[in-house]
Amino acid sequence: MPCSRRSLLQRAGTVAGLAATVGAGCLSVGRESGYRLVPHDVDGTLADEFLVAEPVETRAETRVDYDTETKRDWLAELFETGSVTAVQWPLVHPDDWGTETRPRPTFLQHDGAYHEVTTETTRDVERERWLFAVQRTDEEPPSDATVASEPFDLSWRDRDVLEAALDAVYADNDGFLGEPDIDGLRPVQYHCDMDAEASDLVPEPPFDYVDYSGSTYRVVVEQRTVTVPERTFAVEQVAPSRDALDSYAEETVPDARLDRDALSDAARDVLDSAVDSEPGSRYHEEPPLSDGLSTVLDELGVADDLRSLDSYDEPAAFRNAVASYDGDWYLFDLLVKP
Repeated sequence: MPCSRRSLLQRAGTVAGLAATVGAGCLSVGRESGYRLVPHDVDGTLADEFLVAEPVETRAETRVDYDTETKRDWLAELFETGSVTAVQWPLVHPDDWGTETRPRPTFLQHDGAYHEVTTETTRDVERERWLFAVQRTDEEPPSDATVASEPFDLSWRDRDVLEAALDAVYADNDGFLGEPDIDGLRPVQYHCDMDAEASDLVPEPPFDYVDYSGSTYRVVVEQRTVTVPERTFAVEQVAPSRDALDSYAEETVPDARLDRDALSDAARDVLDSAVDSEPGSRYHEEPPLSDGLSTVLDELGVADDLRSLDSYDEPAAFRNAVASYDGDWYLFDLLVKP
């Protein structure tokens, strides 16, 4: 019998730390404090929503992505052995779930059949890495400083590193890049696909400052022990055909099937207001939670993990609760702003 999504969640556990920080960087809850219920229409079937057509296009949680060949090797091991352990590669995406995360349903096609990938374990591991960052400054560089400007005389990999470091300076609310990781900086980490020994940027860069687009940046290089997520993924064939995958997804993925006739008038009013509103003006209410929203959140599986509003120091989100309502499928977000 197929496992439900909630049982998979209990098996995989929820993951705090870097992945949750990543998601928090792209959180947008509007100006009003309180609770916002935001539904997203599912175009097509649930299988369409969670089928990853090109898994190698899933970016690593790094500023410079892993090589495609590395991801292909991990996928090959996954299908050959049934599991694979990867560092900083969210093949199964961790969706925000309050102050933690939960794994998103993930399906892959392989050898004509359809498979489900689940996160068996997640743990934090330490790695010794070189870090390269730039910091914008309004001060003039010292007279004896070396200042680089375009066109930069660097290898293609070092250009990627420098461009990623410059891009990170301007990152705001855009996910991983938006979270300062080291002393307020947003450094590029040299990972397994980046040969620090072949790089001219570490340990001694050929310049002290960068002049770019009319601004000046100071170069920062350090070697540090960093903490990164390591995930073990497992794969299982769940459907021999696309029709069978559609049936499997509809049976196992949903968090709830919201029966309009079985809901209270208050709960129906909440859902109707949410799904009928224009984007940007979704259902909102101040605490305490109304009976209607409480009922909806209980049905969606959010209520058990939702804390009182005054216990949150920062905005939080419960992402992608999957439910049907009035004949349509939705992904519901609950956005919480203290």
